[in-house]
Amino acid sequence: MGLINTKNQLSAIGLEIDAHEFRAVQLIRSPKGVSTVAWAIFPRQCTRETQDLTTLPESEELRWAASILGRRGFVGNKVSTAPSTAQSSSHVFELPPAESGAPIDQLARMEVARARRCGPEDFEFGFWPLPAKGRTAETIAVALPRTVIHTMIERYQDAGLELVGIDLMELAIHRGSTSGVDMVTDEINASLHIGWSSSLAVLTLGETVIYVRRIERGVSGVWALAKERYKLSDRGADTVISDHDVQRNAQASAKVRGAVWAMLAAELASELDVAIAYVSHSFRMAPFGKIQLSGYGTSNEVILNKLDQILGIPVECSPARTLIEGVGTGDNTWATAGRLSTAYGLAARFDR
Repeated sequence: MGLINTKNQLSAIGLEIDAHEFRAVQLIRSPKGVSTVAWAIFPRQCTRETQDLTTLPESEELRWAASILGRRGFVGNKVSTAPSTAQSSSHVFELPPAESGAPIDQLARMEVARARRCGPEDFEFGFWPLPAKGRTAETIAVALPRTVIHTMIERYQDAGLELVGIDLMELAIHRGSTSGVDMVTDEINASLHIGWSSSLAVLTLGETVIYVRRIERGVSGVWALAKERYKLSDRGADTVISDHDVQRNAQASAKVRGAVWAMLAAELASELDVAIAYVSHSFRMAPFGKIQLSGYGTSNEVILNKLDQILGIPVECSPARTLIEGVGTGDNTWATAGRLSTAYGLAARFDR
């Protein structure tokens, strides 16, 4: 009764999938604001030996996931998701100003086709202008092969799901990790999304994404180290990467947690330092604001301390208030909401 109301707008199910798990969020917008309808985190059905082969599940696994979503309170079958950044490509180039009357869309497509060495109709893409740097006016574009898009649509359709939105991962990360955060127009900020097999640093000037850096390191290395060096079970390794039960056997848990996260923390901090240095050099007049964390390990002290030690920039995890309220109270609320923030960003578009 509450959801079926002409004044309410139900979002598509924001679904983030990596080689380890499904993360899903659904929202509803009413005259009173946005609230969380349902959320879920559950492991991939395929075996761990095959999980790194692809992040796009087969139709059978998607059908299984849809059945779980139905039992967790999600409404409808419309889904918004994002492909892996490994399947897309990003490009920066110069275009004539919009007021010149030049066919901007066509020129941008030709630039991307030239960079990808393919036909201009072989991909779909999105692009937007970067803030001016002196006399240079550049554009950033992100492209995804049409073959990938068609495969995604077919698999979701076979699973009884309607894929109504294919978003860019970098935009979903930015949208989810900064929802409800006041963005200063001339300030540089970063969103660091810690993923399973890779991570993504998204740097923005105000609301505009100006630089994206894919980091070929993720929490799978932490999980593997916990298994191999410390002989933890799958469940024990999952605990290490989820920040759950951190108070149980606190001294031993903290020692293992610190050891297995240390290498990833150093690598992430080093890569983010390079990204920040590049953007700070390009936009010298803009001050740096904050680093927003999302994904795995958002409450992990090793990550927080290493970023602070190397970068000296405020680091926080600030999930949307409506997501915090939807997850509920408890010791792990913020960590869980931080893990769900990109799925929240996928649901929060409200354009379907």
